[in-house]
Order: sequence, then structure tokens, then C-alpha cells
Amino acid sequence: MDRRLLVACCLALVALAGCSGGAGGPTPTADDATPTATPADGDGEPNETTGLGLSVGAEVEASALLRAHETALANESYVFRSGFGLPSGARERASTVVRADEGLFEIERFQYHPLRGEATALYARDGREYVRFEDGPVTKTVAQPNRTAVPTGRQALVGVESLTVTDTIQRDGERRYVLTAGLDYESADRALPYRRAVVDERGLIHNYTSGEYVPPESERPTEGLLVSRWFDLSNVGATTVAEPDWLTDLRTTDSDGPETTVVDHADLDTRFRVTGTDVDASVERLRNDAVLGSDHVDESRASPLIDLDIAGQVTNATVRVGYDPAALPEGASEQGLAVFVYNESLQTYLPLNTSLDAEANAAVASRGPPVRYSSGGGPEQTLRPTLSDPTADRLVVAVMHAETWYSAFR
Repeated sequence: MDRRLLVACCLALVALAGCSGGAGGPTPTADDATPTATPADGDGEPNETTGLGLSVGAEVEASALLRAHETALANESYVFRSGFGLPSGARERASTVVRADEGLFEIERFQYHPLRGEATALYARDGREYVRFEDGPVTKTVAQPNRTAVPTGRQALVGVESLTVTDTIQRDGERRYVLTAGLDYESADRALPYRRAVVDERGLIHNYTSGEYVPPESERPTEGLLVSRWFDLSNVGATTVAEPDWLTDLRTTDSDGPETTVVDHADLDTRFRVTGTDVDASVERLRNDAVLGSDHVDESRASPLIDLDIAGQVTNATVRVGYDPAALPEGASEQGLAVFVYNESLQTYLPLNTSLDAEANAAVASRGPPVRYSSGGGPEQTLRPTLSDPTADRLVVAVMHAETWYSAFR
């Protein structure tokens, strides 16, 4: 996942013996204290679809089980929950919940970024993730490459070579197989690794628990089953995930480039869109600045003075600012409005190429025409005003009536 999107996962649960992974999470049973011994070896007949030999006593390669599991999940909707164990062995609620439906994944987990705050929504689709942050009137949405694989449980089985079928159970009208590490826990006098999976005929893993079993005979202070990692699946084939409007808008119109951040400020009727690598952006109202605000500016503008800020390797930045037609100077035409940006080198506002949406009373701009100037009698220089310069100390914009602004200097 995005390196800015930090995940707090410190939760633990242990799988209920024979549990299918329903709502509320796995719960411990008496079997957790001393896992049962492994039955005698047996040979299973490989399933024609999965290639797995599922019968009591059969040994199943973890790699083959994972292939069958992910194949079974490929075209299914499902709810996936996972968690980790605490050093104390404490068991808590799931730290990650994923709902999957037709290629759209809705992820619920604690997300925090020191600048953006806590995420209110996180989705993934087609190799990209979409994150939404809210802070009062400001909403920030981010589209970026999905840096964390959508979970299927694969990571929980890393390092496991094989599991042994030790039992069969009936769940949800079907037979399921209990696979374990195949170790004798009843006579153990030392700590042993613990693995337990509940699998259906397709090889779909409905729940999995790993950890360590510490027998009473051990000299360690903590004994019993210590869970290190677990996951479970539920509502397989019966889960629905609806794509919210903000995600559709971001995905279809604003998600080009390596990463896109879009900031909407409701009180300022402003949308600031920045595309690039490791980009961030903010939108605020400019207040009490005698340098950037003046009588000439106030007479010309039809919007608030808006302070923009960007960071990262920016390739493009576009602002959409709402304006008030009633604030136009007397006799001024709405068609004469343009977005202006303050330029620190020239210490004045410069116009940007602007598109007007008269019906929505909004102006959209990104960059302006070249401007030629000289300083102190030196050679003529050319600059092109733009919103995509992250080195600018001040990036202040406003919708102003161009003719009124220019007339102030004649």
C-alpha cells in the first residue's frame, strides 16, 4: 500500500475448531489448550480440478493448496478478515476486512498519514488504489498504484511446505477438511509450530490459523496456543460492493499519471488536482496578507484569494475555482474572467489560460501564456506561469476580471 498510508495491525484471534469463519471472528475452544494428535496416514484421491488429494491422513503441498485457493477465489465475491497475534497471546478483533466483488475491493482498516490524517475509505481496482480523507470542509482523494497486494491469505502461508488432512467436518451443507501441521501435541514436551486450515473440496481455505503451541511441561512463562497470524473468509459468492461516486469520478477523469491527488474545499468551491510522483496538495483561504491582497485585487476579483500548496515531483496541476457573478465590477462581462496566479519573481498576478463554465460559475486553469520581462535593465527573460511548480513558496490564485486588473496599472 502507499507508503503514506500506515496500517496498525496488532490484533489476534484463534480459529475455532471446525469453524467456517463466520461473523464475529474465530473464538477459542477447549481444543486450543492441547491440539489433537494426528490420525494414521492415508492416501487421498487427487481432485480432477484442483489436483489435491483431500482425505484424512493425506499430505498436501502448501503451494498446491494456495494455487487451488486463489483459483477458487478468482471469480468470487467474498469477505476476507485477517489479524496478527500479540506477544502476550491476546486475541482481539480483526485488523483488516476486505470485501471483494467483480474486481472492486473495499478495504476496512486503520489508515493514518501524519499530514492527511485518517482515511475514511480505501478501495482497489485494476491495480490502483483509491483513498479518501475528510477534514471538515476539505475532502482529499488519492489515486495511486496499489502497493499492497489485495489479500487472499497467501502471506499467511509463507514458509509452510505442507499440511496434513487430520479430520473432516460438515459446514454450510458441505464437507470440509481440517489440515494441520501433523504434529503430536498431546505428548509434546517442547514448543511446536501450530498450523490449522479448514478447506472445502475446491481447495478454498475458509479459515487459517498459525502460531506456536507451548505445552505445560515447557519452562516458558506462557503456555498454550499462541496465535501469530490468522485469516478467514465468509459470505463467499454472496458479497456485494458498490463503487461510490467519488471513486468513479476519480477513476474515470482524474486518475491518469503515476499518482493523482484531488483536494475539494467545499467552503471555497475549489478543486485542486495534482498529478505526479509522491505528490500531495492542500487548499486554504488566504487571510490578512497585505502583499498578496490589495485594493486593486479586491476590485478585480470574483472569488476568494486561495492559497494552494503542492509537494512531490509534479507533472501537472489544475485548479477549478467557483466565482460569484454578482462580485463582477459594474459593467464587466463574465467572459472577461480568468484565473490569476501570484508570481513571486515579478511580485504580481499573472493570468492563466482559463476555461469558463458559465452554467456552474466556475473557472478552470493550469498554466498561462509566456510572459517576457527584464529586471534591472538586464536582458529580456521569459517565464510561463504554472500551478505545477512545487518550489514556489507562495501559490495563490483568484478568479479576476482581466480588464479591470490591467486598467489599474495604466
